[in-house]
Amino acid sequence: MNTTTSVTIMTLITFLLAALVAIAMAAMPWVADRRECFGVSVPSSAHTDDQVRGLKRAYAAAVSMAAVIMIVIAALMWWRRGAVSAMVIMTVAMLLQLPVGFAAQQICRRHMLTLKHEHGWKTDSSRRTVLVGERMPRPLGLTWELLHVPALAVTLVVGNLGYSDMPQRVPMHMNAAGEIDSWVDKSPILIWYAVGLQLMLAVLMTVSHLVLLHAKKPINPNRPVSSAYAYGVFLKVWSVYLIVAGPLVAMGIGLGLQLSMIGVVGLDMIGLIMMVVAVAALAAAVMIGLIYGQNGSRVYAASRADDDRDAASDDDRHWKAGVFYWNPDDPAVMVPKRFGVGWTCNFARPLTWVIMLALMALCLGSIAFAVMI
Repeated sequence: MNTTTSVTIMTLITFLLAALVAIAMAAMPWVADRRECFGVSVPSSAHTDDQVRGLKRAYAAAVSMAAVIMIVIAALMWWRRGAVSAMVIMTVAMLLQLPVGFAAQQICRRHMLTLKHEHGWKTDSSRRTVLVGERMPRPLGLTWELLHVPALAVTLVVGNLGYSDMPQRVPMHMNAAGEIDSWVDKSPILIWYAVGLQLMLAVLMTVSHLVLLHAKKPINPNRPVSSAYAYGVFLKVWSVYLIVAGPLVAMGIGLGLQLSMIGVVGLDMIGLIMMVVAVAALAAAVMIGLIYGQNGSRVYAASRADDDRDAASDDDRHWKAGVFYWNPDDPAVMVPKRFGVGWTCNFARPLTWVIMLALMALCLGSIAFAVMI
């Protein structure tokens, strides 16, 4: 594959990634837990309110319009300056979508707090603790993460078998124009570089799985059985996603890099592989969010009546800006997000910072290793 073709394909994939990010952000108000809206505790009936619906539509329109504008600018740049400029602009645009989405969420959150006060939405304090005895779906256990072991072994074996064919000067980095701008001398340590990168990704995936298993369970005391079942389904689906996507992503990147260093494929092909893997993983995550909703809120949507007039709980004071959780009295380290799909940290727990610093050290260590070779 020539350089022009590979750069064109990578640019198109970058546009696709931007579109997926925009879809995920625009859908956030509709996939949120029914007990929250824009990070504010509300009763499920609040989602039927016309003003709340209007806020959700306004948020989706704002982030969608921002994404469309950025994509159009990048497309014009492609037409005037070429694919490389368009890819750079689109990458920057994807990063800009995050603060745009946060700003829109903050505006809508302030309106939601006003609506909550005007409608008198409050907590039903008579029901706090529940015990769910029914058999619930269970996530896949950490034992499944051992699938990373044979994947790592394959990457290591391929590197050793192909070492004799490794070129004396190994290309290590390619710029946005598809040109090689960094080379290193042939060395056995390069074989371990690909394995180390794959191992780092495996550790990150395993930690994510561990977080999923030990995160706080958001059971609704107003609907204990249905909410527990929905969250069980949600948890199981995400555990399957991690077990499938984790080894595929880690091995796709690690083995791909190994094949590049021993001269089987070019760096441009590795770039394409990484981008295709990223698109596939993101697309699957977006689909899970749209189908199941946060905490499984869409699992029982068809049969659920939005008749709860009181919020099941109200801990808005612990959610800074509606997205950052700070509660020193809560022993949980990981909790479900208030806005978006997935989990976030309890930043008031020291263990949270220990984990974050450890993961940061792991990433920085891999970068330092790459620089040294």
